[in-house]
Amino acid sequence: MNDMKICFLEGYFTAEHIYSRVIVNHLPFVIGRKPDSDLPINADTLSRYHAEIIEQNGKLCIRDLGSTNGTYLNDKKITTCTPIQDGDIARLGDMQLRINFEPWSENSSEANNEHTFISTGKVIHPIAKGVRELKELIDQKLVASILQPIVNSKLEIVAYELLGRGKHTQLPQSPSPLFNIAEQKGYEITLSQLFLEAGLETLKHYSPDCLFFFNLHPKEIDDLNALFRCIEKIREENPNTKFVLEIPEKAVTHIQKLKQLKNHLQTHDMGLAFDDFGAGQTRLLELSEASPDILKLDFCLIHNIDTASPARQRMVEILVNYSHDLNIKLLAEGVQTAAEDTYCRQIGIDLLQGFYYGHPDQNNNQVVT
Repeated sequence: MNDMKICFLEGYFTAEHIYSRVIVNHLPFVIGRKPDSDLPINADTLSRYHAEIIEQNGKLCIRDLGSTNGTYLNDKKITTCTPIQDGDIARLGDMQLRINFEPWSENSSEANNEHTFISTGKVIHPIAKGVRELKELIDQKLVASILQPIVNSKLEIVAYELLGRGKHTQLPQSPSPLFNIAEQKGYEITLSQLFLEAGLETLKHYSPDCLFFFNLHPKEIDDLNALFRCIEKIREENPNTKFVLEIPEKAVTHIQKLKQLKNHLQTHDMGLAFDDFGAGQTRLLELSEASPDILKLDFCLIHNIDTASPARQRMVEILVNYSHDLNIKLLAEGVQTAAEDTYCRQIGIDLLQGFYYGHPDQNNNQVVT
């Protein structure tokens, strides 16, 4: 079906609001409120027989069946039989369905069942729009890398962080919403690696004496062997460049894995940083048992630190002292004002980063003095 691919419809079909998917394993495939529909959905905004998926000219298409509230594909109301593609979002009344194509396999038992629902558990985020465009971004490598300066207490640039940006005209540039889309299709590691590839290409224009921070997605730490191969490849292709790998705080949960990762990084002369520290469930145990080289204090701790409550100021000062006792350098993220900068340097924070020192989107790497 459709060049040997199986079509799935994904969404919140059940009364328990469980995110699930169903296989389109015969045609026509009718979606509606009636129990005898191929995909019955008990929703007031759906008509009894609302829409159907059919084949036309060798392509799978969706067609409205004269419904009361209409059928939309990617937010456009359809009035004729319209081809569907992987990543499309169909809306029937107020019910959203994501269309997903997967390669056909003879071993797929799912494809032989008449009405197969596969529960994927409760999902916090709604169906992400832009999946098809994200696939185009990945296939065409429509990404760029920008560098944000990191300064020391003397306001000297001592490092840069590699930051990814999307270049697809129909998607946001910021990586956060792009990863929100990627995580619903399992593209998060692919996108992370694409950003890294662009960043490594960018740094070739800089002196190898510079120190570069690069990021990974939390899911990448699940497969240490794959991560180790990635580290080895980076070192092989950049033998003289100094690197620090940033791990987000939410990935800092498995001490034994962190120890293995730190040892592997040390073997390849790379540093380790814990990113966004203080943004989530901060755990000091990892600092003592698998200490990083650098601890990046999250924006939420640094924002207006000069006028923050005495309790927050004291907490940051304790982190500074505790980290220094463990020979960990502190980096303040998100510094935006002269007052924040002054306070951070006065309490002994070693490194600083933020728009106050240079806005990467404006290619402004001049340090404020």
